[in-house]
Amino acid sequence: MHIHVNMEPLPGTDGTVFTERGRLYTRSRSPGIRVYGERLVQSDGSEYREWSPRRSKLSAYLTVGGTSYPFNSESKVLYLGAANGTTVSHVSDVASEGRVWAVEFSPRSFRDLVSMSGPRDNVMPILADATRPEEYAFALDHADIVYSDVAQKGQADILADNMDRYGASYGVLCLKARSEDVAAAPAKVYAEAERRLRERGMQILDSRAIDPHEKDHAVIVVRRPRTVYAVAFAQDGRFLMVYHPRRKGWEMPGGKTEAGETPERAAVREFAEESGCSIEVVAVRDIGYCDVCAAKLTSDVKGGEMEHQLFSELPEELSFGRDEYEEVVPWARKAVFGDRS
Repeated sequence: MHIHVNMEPLPGTDGTVFTERGRLYTRSRSPGIRVYGERLVQSDGSEYREWSPRRSKLSAYLTVGGTSYPFNSESKVLYLGAANGTTVSHVSDVASEGRVWAVEFSPRSFRDLVSMSGPRDNVMPILADATRPEEYAFALDHADIVYSDVAQKGQADILADNMDRYGASYGVLCLKARSEDVAAAPAKVYAEAERRLRERGMQILDSRAIDPHEKDHAVIVVRRPRTVYAVAFAQDGRFLMVYHPRRKGWEMPGGKTEAGETPERAAVREFAEESGCSIEVVAVRDIGYCDVCAAKLTSDVKGGEMEHQLFSELPEELSFGRDEYEEVVPWARKAVFGDRS
């Protein structure tokens, strides 16, 4: 039997999380199905699932007053450390018109995750290692948000690596202090993770401990600043790419747009820093999470940070999604060469 209650949207969650007498709920995407024994209630003809802060770190973050919530109904979420799918199921409710790629390393937990995902057609379970983002490039090219709940060392870098690889504008890190340093004070671990995320170019939107719901845990929400990259051609029609040693792949030179900088100026600066080459920008395209510049190579400038090479076609080893490059390279070629392309 369902309980009938009066549900109110939780402020700041874009109508995707609801509250009733201090309890949190999500509108069920699979009515009638419990994932972990949660309470089901009815309100205005819809079914809602109670979202326990003791079973979900994202719920705990909202319960303790978290202020940065980047999710909406159309979000494309890369979820790392999906376990058996408790929080994944609620993110599936939240991103009801979006997509959730749920990555889990443990075969045992993965079996439960697959079972949970059965009635949820917006969840794709992936058995893979979150420290190797290239392992699941077959499944996605881009995510809006990376949500990371991976209990091991280097948690900040795991989040940042995946955000970089899949062009995510936002990241949510569920940080387990004891997995980073069992002897250090949790507050010191949290501060070090924030420092590392800033070093990786992220802006900290919110950071708070989620005790007493999860002891020695914090949730850190970050935003990746606007970025730009350039597709630059030599006179013979080949385009230049640089090899990123940490991401182990070829990519178009680019980076973060500084405050007050135009996409054109940022592209010229980043291109010179990474490749050692100068360019002339002829067109700019906004592709949502970043700007892409079509450009002409004008000269070599010694001292680039990375190995660079000219290509006639995209190489096999890419740092980022092939689909995006396959779309922007022809656009940039036409912008540079016109009808001669």
